[in-house]
This record gives sequence, structure tokens and C-alpha cells, in this order.
Amino acid sequence: MFVWLLALVSLVLPVVGVGLALYGLYLVLANGAQGWLWALSGVGLLIVDTIIDRKWAFWNRREPALNRRTDLLIGQVVTVTQAIPADGRGRVEAGDGEWTAEGTEAEVGERLRVSQAKNSVLTVERL
Repeated sequence: MFVWLLALVSLVLPVVGVGLALYGLYLVLANGAQGWLWALSGVGLLIVDTIIDRKWAFWNRREPALNRRTDLLIGQVVTVTQAIPADGRGRVEAGDGEWTAEGTEAEVGERLRVSQAKNSVLTVERL
């Protein structure tokens, strides 16, 4: 419930903030001093919304490996599909796809363990 309420507030605050700021600007141009209060209120709401959005980004990190699939492969056993030469790169089958791999020299069909991942290249070692 709290999450939905926070999401709703985060959607409404910028709309209200911009509306108040524009209304305040209109009042300033029309008759002066009273408009500044409206304009400052609108800018204040925009600042509060920015703070909430930044906090939300940290609160909502329940999946630290999201969009980092290679990190999920560390420790997995993979099968070599293209031979890995000494000091070279080959291909391994991991999960539902093939990945570029380097590390231990290996022939097609051998099973290796993923020890590291950097960008989209897996580092493999013997079991």
C-alpha cells in the first residue's frame, strides 16, 4: 500500500508543482508580490519530488543484478561450444544462450565453471 501511495504522490507532485509555479509567475506579472508565494510553493514541491524520486531509486533496489546477466552466471557450470585456445577466447553455452569466454584452455564439450564476468565476457576455470 505504501509503495502505491508513494508512486501516486511522485506522479502528482511535479504536475502540481509546475502548475503552482506557472500560476505564481502569472500573478507576479499581473499584480506583484502575492505571486512569489505561489511560485516558491511550486518550486518547493518540485524539489520535494526530486528528493522522493532519488530516495525511491535506492528503496526499490530489490534486484541488484537486474540488467547484469553476466553477474548471475558467476559460479555456474557451462559447456564449451567453441574451443578456447590458450590466451584466447571461445564460446560457452550458459543458460539460454552462448557467451564469449576466456581463461582456461578447453576443447568443445568440456564443462567449466564461471569465475568472473566483465562486460559480456565470462572468465572460466576447470571444475
